[in-house]
Amino acid sequence: MTFAFDTTITLGVIVTVVLAVIAWIRTRWGGLDTRLSDQSARLDRHDSRISATEQTVQTLPGKDDIHDLRLALSDLKGDMKEVRAGQAAAAEAFRGQAIVVARVEQYLLEKSGK
Repeated sequence: MTFAFDTTITLGVIVTVVLAVIAWIRTRWGGLDTRLSDQSARLDRHDSRISATEQTVQTLPGKDDIHDLRLALSDLKGDMKEVRAGQAAAAEAFRGQAIVVARVEQYLLEKSGK
């Protein structure tokens, strides 16, 4: 059995198949271009979000700053204890003065009533 190829028919079929393959590849690449542009836009959004996060993190206090704040707070706690002790002593002194004033007042009332 022999096959006789007619070049005009065979050439037409070959060109049609090649064009179909090219069209298929272009449609696949077209979808790929759309997906790539979508991914590029998504990466740009992620880049801007990461940049904003990095700027926020840079402005946060570091461990040294937190340590300094803790030291300052402990100093303030000591100062507040001193203030409380001073207030307690002042309150005790005022109680003594209030007793003296009450006695003087009572004496004056008794003396003026006679």
